[in-house]
Amino acid sequence: MMPWGSFFHPLDSKGRESRTLWFVTMTWLIMTLRFVGGGIELTAGPFHWIVQPSLVLDYGAAVAAILAVWVGREWARKEQSHA
Repeated sequence: MMPWGSFFHPLDSKGRESRTLWFVTMTWLIMTLRFVGGGIELTAGPFHWIVQPSLVLDYGAAVAAILAVWVGREWARKEQSHA
């Protein structure tokens, strides 16, 4: 077992299972795949699907906002434990 748990059951800084970290990880993974896949065009008969490319600045801002959720949660939990 990894020190941070497993992929489906990640652990927070206190060693407890964290659903928030799992959702943050999934969101980051989806946003990264979408950024990497920018510019892909798929056509299947009458259907045409395009993933528009995005700027690295937009990607960075989105990732920072998502990671801020997790960092803020851990920071608030640390402050509560010291009070």
